[in-house]
Amino acid sequence: MGTSWQLEASGCAPAALREAEALVHTAELRYSRFLPDSLLSRLNRDRRVEDRELAELVCQAIALRAATGGAFDPAVGAAVVAAGYDRSFELLAARDAVPSPQNTARPAVPVHGDLVQLDGPGLLDLGGIAKGWTIDQVGALLARRGARSYCVDGGGDLLLGGAHAHEQDVELCTGGYRVGVTHGALASSSTLHRRWPTADGSAHHIIDPQRGLPAAHTWVQASVLAADATTADALATALLADASATLPALSARGAEALLVASDGRCMITPGLAHYLR
Repeated sequence: MGTSWQLEASGCAPAALREAEALVHTAELRYSRFLPDSLLSRLNRDRRVEDRELAELVCQAIALRAATGGAFDPAVGAAVVAAGYDRSFELLAARDAVPSPQNTARPAVPVHGDLVQLDGPGLLDLGGIAKGWTIDQVGALLARRGARSYCVDGGGDLLLGGAHAHEQDVELCTGGYRVGVTHGALASSSTLHRRWPTADGSAHHIIDPQRGLPAAHTWVQASVLAADATTADALATALLADASATLPALSARGAEALLVASDGRCMITPGLAHYLR
């Protein structure tokens, strides 16, 4: 996940926030593809891992892949590495990446109970959706510990909730648009950030699954407002990979979005107008 976090809650004991912080650190150790002993690295290496939480996360990722017609796909890990994103971003930005030949290999990811398998060549990359999933887990933990209101901020992706939550004014992915949110999640994605230099020019981490290359479409930024952070994070990524395939999934899941093009043009889904401030 490799990002900074901020946790706020009222009505619960300080120990609940410490427990939430520990949950974030544990998720990083489990789902980072840059740690050789992480659960995800073991899965990519051994091609099978038995773990209940990993199976739950992967099932959600596969469901979102189906909902977006493949625009969101956690199985594009080989293409991410081929684009040069083969180490944590702070190390990547320190020197030119060395991209490999295009790699479109995507493994099948069957899940049987708690057993997750990878069939065929390719790698799983859970970075973005693991962050959203962890945000949701932290929110659920704080609610169980009695928080009357809470805000979980994972690198700018937010989850707000609680029986006594107050509306917060939040800026979307581009200046000039703000929304008021009391309950729910807001996630943003961009092809303008997390870029790295290569011998062939700059590259970014949003992969077009059909091409196996960094996405190069009209929309370069997206913000999604949804009921949970797992969905918001995945849909924000999918919109940049293939907006036309993803827009029906927004409607089906009751989500709203703002899309920004490279020339500054914006598109908002009809329901987002209710939240604009």
